[in-house]
Amino acid sequence: MTGKKITSFLVFMLIAVLCFSSASSSDVQAAGTKSGVINLGAQLTNINVSTATFGTNSSGEPLMFSILQGLPARLIVTNLDTKKLVDSQPLIGATTGWSIQQGEKGTYYIGTTPNELLFKYEANRKKLTKVGKATTKDSTVIWDMDYAANHKTLYGVSSYEAKVFKYVDGKGFYDYGTISKGKKDAKSVAYSSKNNSLFIGAGSPVELIAFDLKTRETQSILPSQYRKEKEIQAISVADNILFVKLNPSAKILCFDVNTKRFLGEFTASSFGVSAKSPVENVIYYGFNQSVYSYNLKTKERIEVVKGQVPGTIVSFSFIKDKNNNYKLVGKLGSNERYFTYDLKSKQFKHDMMQLPPQPIELYHIGTDRGGNVYSSGFLNGSMGIYSPSTNKTERKGPTGQVEGMAYLNNKVYLGVYPEAKIIEYNSLNDSNQNVFSLKQYGQDRPTAVLHLPNTNKLYIGTTPRSGIRGGALAILDVNTKKATVKNQFITDQSIISLAYSGKQKQVYGGTSIFGKPNVDPAKTNAKLFTVPAGQANAKPTILNLPFKNIRFYSALTVTKDGTVWGLADEILFAYDPAKGVVYNKAIVKDVSGHTPNGSLLIGKDGAIYGAVEGTMFKLNPKDNKLTYPRKEKNVKQLIQSPDGTLYFHDGVNLWKYSI
Repeated sequence: MTGKKITSFLVFMLIAVLCFSSASSSDVQAAGTKSGVINLGAQLTNINVSTATFGTNSSGEPLMFSILQGLPARLIVTNLDTKKLVDSQPLIGATTGWSIQQGEKGTYYIGTTPNELLFKYEANRKKLTKVGKATTKDSTVIWDMDYAANHKTLYGVSSYEAKVFKYVDGKGFYDYGTISKGKKDAKSVAYSSKNNSLFIGAGSPVELIAFDLKTRETQSILPSQYRKEKEIQAISVADNILFVKLNPSAKILCFDVNTKRFLGEFTASSFGVSAKSPVENVIYYGFNQSVYSYNLKTKERIEVVKGQVPGTIVSFSFIKDKNNNYKLVGKLGSNERYFTYDLKSKQFKHDMMQLPPQPIELYHIGTDRGGNVYSSGFLNGSMGIYSPSTNKTERKGPTGQVEGMAYLNNKVYLGVYPEAKIIEYNSLNDSNQNVFSLKQYGQDRPTAVLHLPNTNKLYIGTTPRSGIRGGALAILDVNTKKATVKNQFITDQSIISLAYSGKQKQVYGGTSIFGKPNVDPAKTNAKLFTVPAGQANAKPTILNLPFKNIRFYSALTVTKDGTVWGLADEILFAYDPAKGVVYNKAIVKDVSGHTPNGSLLIGKDGAIYGAVEGTMFKLNPKDNKLTYPRKEKNVKQLIQSPDGTLYFHDGVNLWKYSI
């Protein structure tokens, strides 16, 4: 990060809550007690298969390779015939993986997030190797990969800089750079040996790019009528045909690989198509509950399995059985279900593979008036509710990934990703309902949710959907369900933190520079602003602070005397409305990533407590003495219950901290 950044992080504050379905209640094991700190244990476990593929080892054993979301993510290898566990390997440094690609015989490459790490697994030796980070520091996820067997090269695509890279075993990585100016996501890739080219799905808005590996020339080939799609979900090459799966449309587009000419479309719900069949001149795809073949020469489509598929097909493979017959096998949805289709007997079967539950990464935590602590799971949005009176956690079904939370009129209001939904949860009857969404405004994450005291109104700050410029500030009346929405409230920036000053009757807000694609942090500065409380049409006043090249004003809180305390990147600061900044101190050296990761609150003892980049700190405002109660650097988010008890999580476990 260039320039003097300041403070770090967040307002991804609070979190969680429930859904209609509740799971079993489980005791929380309080372990690791010291100095008033109690480890309350993992709050959520789940079986979420982010991707899977199939193959055999050197002895011909049919195998399923599953990537399970968790902290860390885990590679699980199982025998398709016996369903027995063959191998289990932790993917250290990863929370999930979106792509697994077969390389040389018996070798599989795994692309992961949030550190854009590549792993190599050798099935014959049961050996897992962390290969390394694919591109640059700020890239976070490998979305897709394809293997060029003719020159033993793995190609991949990533975010947040829409990077394209290659990896050659024994030689390392090569970064081709951002594939298309203005794009931040490269979601899908396929290699064509016919013309030594890559085909890449970038966005958003969506774009299909042909990339000549020899000349480095790029060509955009997606017809204009498809350019409002969210993403290109998958790309495959079979013979001379390029198959491109759009999302959210149930469409696969066909192109001539050599001429790049558009050939037409057909309906499909599967994540792309299979490779070419080893016994026929066809590929396979799914639509609704059926499997279809597509003849590569005649273009004829035949329904080969009718109405028997219990889920969306997310991957295809071909394997040989013990009788030397080929089977089409595929992963269904994000659970343990898979299918097999015998290409000779035409017999279709689906089954469940027994996989071990994994601890789920916590995304946000928050409390209600009764002091219950809500934990929201990353990606799948499941919930855990810890009761301090019973010392138990009750696990609930998913509501979506919670970004912010506020308590009002005995109800909890959750800001949920995607589609920037506000969900009203009533703990009295364990019910919830959608009350509002900013989807139509191009917003995706309600990253700040604030109850304006003594009113029925919520202030909501948002982060836009990928490809949309600028967040919004919404003021929602929870009784009437009506809202005033101001898009681009701070031009091209997201609103990620909000706080109320009772003394000034003002709402303070902090932004993130990541409100548009391809931001240069060295040339951009986040903003701290204020608006009069309760005035729906008021324009923001930008406060003049002495900090430069700030990524995030990630957390804000206001003391009774009207002093605003905040985190500007790694800097803790105090802002006096009459005097300006009266205190600032770097808590850590720097902040990382594109997502703010700090929190801030006023303890019952009057001290300022917070966390940034895993470091917990405490400041006495009377003498500005700064101390660090937790030196383990594992404090992901810090919150306070109504009785003054502090809670934080380390990614998996919930911790209780008594002042």
